[in-house]
This record gives sequence, structure tokens and C-alpha cells, in this order.
Amino acid sequence: MTQNANFFKLGLFVILSFVLFAGFLIAFGAGQFLKKELIAETCFDESVQGLDIGSEVKFQGMEIGKVKSITTPARIYQTESSYVLVRFSISDESYVGQVGKTSQERMEKAIAKGLRINLAFKGLTGAAYLETNYFPDETASLNISWEPEHLYIPSRKSRMKRLESTLTGILENLSQININGITNDLETLVKTLNQKLSAVHTARISDQAENLLKELRQTNQGISDTLKSDRLKTILEDSQTALASLKTILQNAGPPMDSGLKDFQATLGNVKNLTSELDVKLSSQLTDMGTRIDTLLESINKTAKMLENVVWLNSDAVNQTIGNLEQTSENLKQLTHELIRYPGRLLLEKPPEKFTPETETPEETK
Repeated sequence: MTQNANFFKLGLFVILSFVLFAGFLIAFGAGQFLKKELIAETCFDESVQGLDIGSEVKFQGMEIGKVKSITTPARIYQTESSYVLVRFSISDESYVGQVGKTSQERMEKAIAKGLRINLAFKGLTGAAYLETNYFPDETASLNISWEPEHLYIPSRKSRMKRLESTLTGILENLSQININGITNDLETLVKTLNQKLSAVHTARISDQAENLLKELRQTNQGISDTLKSDRLKTILEDSQTALASLKTILQNAGPPMDSGLKDFQATLGNVKNLTSELDVKLSSQLTDMGTRIDTLLESINKTAKMLENVVWLNSDAVNQTIGNLEQTSENLKQLTHELIRYPGRLLLEKPPEKFTPETETPEETK
């Protein structure tokens, strides 16, 4: 009985331990199973050696996902293609420099702004991972003929692939260089130079060089003699004396110039004060004069209006007066004309006869 009880307790302990261990795994692993992930894919036209399932997907060094599968479009989409199709997950907490409610929205914004993915390597170990970054000036390098099932991120060549392409281009350019032709041209050039050098008169060149050196020595000797001559010393001494005299003159002229500047400044101050006083005095007078002129103009304006009214009201009398003046002027004109023609008529001519009415007879008149 005691032995059976011990077996029972041992079995119960094993069962409880297994239950606790399973609960521990469920409690701590549920977060990983329930975590939301976005599945994306891309294609490469190069070798993905070193990239494995579970490799990191990074954005500027920060891990944002894991590689899920590495396959080919021919297997998934039943289309002929030599590309390598890589599918990977992106964590829902990845932002890749964009904002949005979901990782799908953020990744679509990033792709529209030039997000690209390429193959990168960890040092010299050969292990590879996927690196994402922005390259807005680059267009998608691969054209796909199928409709992707998941979010598609365009790829770009890895650094090794770009370096390989560059080196290949350099080697191709080097292979096109005509090395034999260049060697032959160099040999011809060396032979030509040897012929030219052999034809040069070295003795003549040596004589010309020796003459040039003699002229240089003579020129140097002339310069040395000039520097040592007494005339140059006298010129330098006179220059020093002249500079000393000029310095003395400037020192002596300093106080008068300062005094003149002070007087000039004082004069400017007085002129400024006088101008201010004149401005104050004349401003009031000018204001008063302007007021008087305005009053006079108003009076003239009123007088002109009164004259206009008088002329308008007595227009008939004015017209009659003007007619009389014209008639008088015409009579004076005729009288003047007669006096000019017959100047003695005014003094010598008899007065006119007395006018008698037609009803009277000549006898009654006598």
C-alpha cells in the first residue's frame, strides 16, 4: 500500500510538472504566435548565396523582419523566369521612416518614396541579410510579368554585384586597348628621339650655355657693384632725411589741423542752430501768410461771383451800353476821319442853316 502511494505521488508530480511547463510555454510563446506580421516579397537577378530562411531584414541596421522562404517565380507563379523570389515578414512595429496606422500603409508610402531592398553581407563570414533603404533617384531594375500575391518591394543590385559589374566593364575596356600598337608607337617614339638627339649639336649648346652663365655672372657683379656704390648710399640717406622731414611736418601740422577741424565742427553747429531758429520763426510767419492768402482768394472768389450775378441780371442794360459805346466809337471815328481830310472845316465852315418845319412858308420865315 505504501509503495503504491509513492508511485501515485510520483506520477502526480510528473503530470503537474508537465502541465506547468506547458502553461509556461503557452504564456511566454503566445505573444510570438499572436504577433501580427506583414508578408512581402522581392526578386533578385543575382546569387543569394549566404541568405537563409530566418535571416534578418533590416532598415538602416534595425531589424524589421525575417526571411520566410527562398524560391523561384517559376514554382510559385508558374512563369518562366531566372529570378530568385524571396518572401519575408515585416513586423507590425516597423515604421521605416513613415507614419500610418498599419505596417501595410507605412510600407506602401515608403515604396512610393523610393524604398528599395538589396542583399548585404555580414563582414567576412559570408552570412547575408536583406537591407532596406531609400533610393528615390533609382527606378526599379527588374520588370516582373506576374501579379504578386503579397506586397512587392523593388530590389536593387548588391554592392558586390555592382562592384563586379564595374570591374567587368573596366576589364572589357582594357581588353579593347591595342597594347601592341601602343608598344610599337613607343618604340618608334624612342627611336625618333634618339635620332633627334644624335643630330643635335651638343658642342654648340654647351657654348651657348657657357656664354649665358658668363652673362649671368656679369649681371650679378653689376648688381653687387651698384649695391656697394656710394651713390646708392647717398640716395638712401637723402631718402631717410626726406622721410624724417616729412614726419616732422606732419607732426607740426597735426595741432593746427585738429584746431581747424574743431572750429569747422563748431561752425557747423552754429549753422545748424541758425537754421533751426529760422525754421521756427519763418514757419509761423509762413503759416500766417498762407492764412491771409487763403482769405484774399476767398474774397476774390466772392467778388467774382457777385460781378457774374450783376452782369447776368443786367444783361440787357449791359448790351445796350455796349451798343451805345460802339455807336459813339463809330461817330468819333468818322469825325476824326473828316478832320484829317478837311482840317479847316471845323474853324472856317459856316454853321448849317436853321432847320424849319415843312409847314412854314418862306415868307413866314423872313
